[in-house]
Amino acid sequence: MIPRTISLPALPALVAGRALRHDAAAAARRSLEEAQRLLVSYDVTLSMIDGLPNHAQGLVAQALQRRLTAANRLAQACQNRLDDAAWFCRSLDRVSSPVAMVEVSSAFFEMLSPYLDDAMEPVLKTISRRVGPGCSADQVEALFPRPKPSLAA
Repeated sequence: MIPRTISLPALPALVAGRALRHDAAAAARRSLEEAQRLLVSYDVTLSMIDGLPNHAQGLVAQALQRRLTAANRLAQACQNRLDDAAWFCRSLDRVSSPVAMVEVSSAFFEMLSPYLDDAMEPVLKTISRRVGPGCSADQVEALFPRPKPSLAA
């Protein structure tokens, strides 16, 4: 059975969520810049096709419409990903402990998982330095529960 949710400790989830939010914001900016470039080229292209035969004008207009539709889909997907990441980060404000388990959908976990290890490495090193000599990042990491799937009832 495929798990519907995954339980993660709050601090790794928050750090990964912030990294995801940062990348999603950058992707959203890039998609909006691409849409803006496309709109500028759309206006220029439309002004240039007046001299073309009607059939050619229709083909160019269709090609432009397909590109605009694709740019819109990409921008919407980026916005949705950014909204999901921002909501997730805000939702962790209510968590009482950095090791408290929080549940995420398996779909959101798929987006979040590439960030979990990389995002936590500097946090674990900082905590171990603050604890002092003799406390390694591996020992700090052992305090955090591992992600685990939650099966549907």
